[in-house]
Amino acid sequence: MKNKIKNKTIGILGGMGPQASSYLYDLIIKKSIKDYGVIDNKDFPDIVLFSISIPDFIGNSKNKPNALRVLKQKVEDANKIGLSCLSMACNTAHILLPDIQKNMKMPFISLIDEVARETNDLNIKKVGLLGTPTTLKSNLYQKALAKYKIKAVTPSKNQFSSIESVIRRVISGKQNEKDQQTLQIIAHGLKKEGAQGIILGCTELPLAFPKKIDLPVLNSVEVLADALLRHYYAA
Repeated sequence: MKNKIKNKTIGILGGMGPQASSYLYDLIIKKSIKDYGVIDNKDFPDIVLFSISIPDFIGNSKNKPNALRVLKQKVEDANKIGLSCLSMACNTAHILLPDIQKNMKMPFISLIDEVARETNDLNIKKVGLLGTPTTLKSNLYQKALAKYKIKAVTPSKNQFSSIESVIRRVISGKQNEKDQQTLQIIAHGLKKEGAQGIILGCTELPLAFPKKIDLPVLNSVEVLADALLRHYYAA
């Protein structure tokens, strides 16, 4: 392992929810060891994680202006630190990215764009997309995937509420085996519609999704961890 790259600090806007941010941090540490051969404290990435207490704008759109205000303030805080890059450990929050990015003074690493790129690298032409109803309706992923001519298949509207319920149980620490079964049934339904892989387009979903499934799974948290580490350890 080479000496740690100097003057680089990864920034993460997290807390949306906290479990997903903790999972991302844990993945970054484990992947530093596994993929980059880190063995000493000095070689692990410098990371600033903002665990933000933010109004629920996903379930209540009336909270969106207040949520945007909070995120803008955190971007200002990030600017003062002098981070080498910034990211968000939340898929749905990328809806607010155009507004919060206006005053951002460092490169932004988008997990949406990174997942779309990796989907293309896997030569997947039709992919099943799971996420919050807000993310699915916003076309965030659909637009990113369209750049690679990849078609996204989404669950039925009746299944939106089931997925949201699983996500909220993860946030409250109450996910269970039944949630895995629910997600597996939905994923198999997308496979029947021609999906060649599944995107976990919510950072809570990997914490409830079944470990074994007969399709490639694009875990948005893991994809973001890999992208942040590539940035950090790049020469």
